[in-house]
Amino acid sequence: MAPVVLVALAVAPGIFWLWYFRLRDRMRPEPRALVARVFFLGAAAAFAAALIEVGVFRTTGISLEGGKAPRILAAAAAIALIEEVLKFFPVYFGIYRHVAFDEVMDGIVYAVAAALGFATVENLAYVLQGGATVGILRAFLAVPGHAFFGAVMGFHMGLAKFAGRREVGWLITGVLLATLAHMLYDAFVFSRSYLAFAVIPFVVYLWRQAAAHAHRARALDEGRVPMPDEDVTGPDDTNRPAPS
Repeated sequence: MAPVVLVALAVAPGIFWLWYFRLRDRMRPEPRALVARVFFLGAAAAFAAALIEVGVFRTTGISLEGGKAPRILAAAAAIALIEEVLKFFPVYFGIYRHVAFDEVMDGIVYAVAAALGFATVENLAYVLQGGATVGILRAFLAVPGHAFFGAVMGFHMGLAKFAGRREVGWLITGVLLATLAHMLYDAFVFSRSYLAFAVIPFVVYLWRQAAAHAHRARALDEGRVPMPDEDVTGPDDTNRPAPS
């Protein structure tokens, strides 16, 4: 297959899922330039992840050789933690303190953008090497998987932005939950057995969770439900996004 077709096959899923999540940011859609900036920062993070993963695997001796469960879980955990932390950085350092980040839903949009920038670079490498079949499989599994990990992290970053003294707790929760989801996904894939088929219902489950997070974020932004921390600290009108 022509390289240009493979490139299109590799890039298209990321563009689609970015459009999908931006469409759900209905109150005050984020500026395209800012979303694009975070997307490309996420893409840059993919190169950093590749270098760090090689170093960690060589230093620690982590390997998938032998296919034993402890090795699979160790590799999955290492990759997931490295990649999710690196996808967190573009959002936190690139947009989190920006005035445009003024809704819970914004956390989802920007974290998904970073995740999809990362996934697109990763996808290009796999598809150009593995061909159209790999591209089709990853379009329905790996790329949306990264988007859904991002949605989980981003929802909690959105909560953190307006959580006052519990900000750090929400940020850590988001990274850990995204890492756990990513680790489980990779563990299924790395198993190279019948367990690998479990990745299909798992991605569907993650999609449902991402959709639920987006729905919850909109409800919070519109003031239809209270912020989680209001019961503890009381509403903070200086931080809470105001309904338009």
